[in-house]
Amino acid sequence: MRERYRNGLAVIDASLDVFRARPRLAVLPLLSLATVGTAYAAVGLAFLHYGLLEAVLENEFVKYGALFAALAISSGVGVFFNAAVVHCATRQFDGEETSVRDGLAAAWDARREIAKWGLVSATIGTALYIAEDNVPGVGSLIQSILNLGWSLLTFFVVPVIVTDRTGSLRSEIRKSGDAFARTCGESITAAFGIGLALLPVTLTGICMLAVAYVSATGLTAYALGALGGVLVVATLVVTQVLGMIVRAALYRYATDGERVGPLAELDPDGIFVDN
Repeated sequence: MRERYRNGLAVIDASLDVFRARPRLAVLPLLSLATVGTAYAAVGLAFLHYGLLEAVLENEFVKYGALFAALAISSGVGVFFNAAVVHCATRQFDGEETSVRDGLAAAWDARREIAKWGLVSATIGTALYIAEDNVPGVGSLIQSILNLGWSLLTFFVVPVIVTDRTGSLRSEIRKSGDAFARTCGESITAAFGIGLALLPVTLTGICMLAVAYVSATGLTAYALGALGGVLVVATLVVTQVLGMIVRAALYRYATDGERVGPLAELDPDGIFVDN
């Protein structure tokens, strides 16, 4: 198992080459962040304007409804733009020309499946939150374990939506779970390794923001705040793009045994170990 984790790190390193070849993919997670942020801002302003904030805080039904809506928006938008990244990455793997517009068009074609998954994710997330609040014995630890299990089971859902278009929730979950089972070591390492690799940059950005807020003044505060914000956003964007590139490549390998993209230059006998 330790060898499989080292193999995953090699996959992450190779995915950087794919990103360098198509840096415009960074536009897609930026659009995702902007869309989710705009939607949340609009909803927040509406709540403040109509005086609904107190109802959200005091009425459980309204609170859970607001939580469901927030999760549905973030999940649906996230899957949409991730699907666009996976489509572009897959076309690049096959040596075909692609663009951000192509990715958005492909994601729009799969909009029904994407909307469905946004609602499913929101339902699961809301149900776990309600259970933690109201069911004895379901604490934060159990909720975290259940969330982790669901995340691993649906690790490859976006590549499944983009490449298979089964239209069936059960089929999509099964395909994602099967692909994860075949590449669990590489997949887990990819998921955590990318974040860990970029963690120093993220912490630097957070420290700059903290210094700008706590102790800096004038132009220095604005400069540190702006640079810190750029670093944090940049790491979020790069992490998202690399994660989708790796998932697209690993899904192709898990289903077809074909090494593409970040996996193409890796020796299958030395990198992939069948268990």
